[in-house]
Amino acid sequence: MPKFYSITFCALLFFLQALSFDLKANSALLHDIQQLSDEPMAGRKTAQPGAELARQYIGQRFADLGLVALQPDFQHPFDYSIGFVDKLGVNLIAALKGCNNADRYIVMTAHYDHLGTIAGKVYNGADDNASGVATMLALAALLKTQPCPSYSYLFIATDAEESGLHGAKAFVAEPPVPLQQLILNINLDMLSRGERANHLYLYGAHSLPGVTDYLNAGDFSVNLKLRHRGKGLRGQNRLDWANASDHAPFRRAGIPYLFFGVDTHTHYHTPQDDWQNIDPAYLQRMFESLSSIVLWLDQQPPEWYLAARKPG
Repeated sequence: MPKFYSITFCALLFFLQALSFDLKANSALLHDIQQLSDEPMAGRKTAQPGAELARQYIGQRFADLGLVALQPDFQHPFDYSIGFVDKLGVNLIAALKGCNNADRYIVMTAHYDHLGTIAGKVYNGADDNASGVATMLALAALLKTQPCPSYSYLFIATDAEESGLHGAKAFVAEPPVPLQQLILNINLDMLSRGERANHLYLYGAHSLPGVTDYLNAGDFSVNLKLRHRGKGLRGQNRLDWANASDHAPFRRAGIPYLFFGVDTHTHYHTPQDDWQNIDPAYLQRMFESLSSIVLWLDQQPPEWYLAARKPG
């Protein structure tokens, strides 16, 4: 076979393999969202039976992906308080060992809890945040397809985010590996309802000098919108981006972070946040874009991350 045709064929083969993975990931994404926002999960409220069903599902998915459990069934219980009331939450943590920088960890977070049942109506939380957990699982699957990722990864399905980011706070307070080895937090919260303007928002690019240049130069299938410090508007709701989700405890600890999410929408925190309202085409575009970013981040040198770290 002539050299030109050989190169072309290899490039085509790589493209078809990537396309095949994207299509499979899209199917798995929607399936995971459906399962996590199904009626038996009853809105996945912390410490309720639906949350236990969600933990069983996520733990099984971690195991199916061949990820490593650091504690039995991937479960890491923690105590927290709201007012004078003591409560119990459970994070799920899975590990994937890297090669070139195995002692440095990229931490991926997505909260699995939601609002439960209110006044007899189930708040299924398909976008918030079954979509983030499902995307985290799909990204774990993507990284498993690589010969070996450069960095090690911790995939954390956090609990009790809705009531005050308690799962993320508990992880940062007592991480399973030394805090100094955590170089980046990628936080995924609400990723499936950006179809109206094809937007995907990112807050935290300023925590990694130089990442904005890459993102602005990238050709993504979504309209990536960078949010900056001091911008407090998200849709019609005023949002404190710096503290809005599970990236906040990492930010306070001085760890660089990237928070991906969509804008608020009419079904946000309502009983209508169901998987049937998700546009699969947008879901595919979001995952393609996020996959490119994650694989690029995995190739950056550890010195870049360490230089961006701030005193906690």
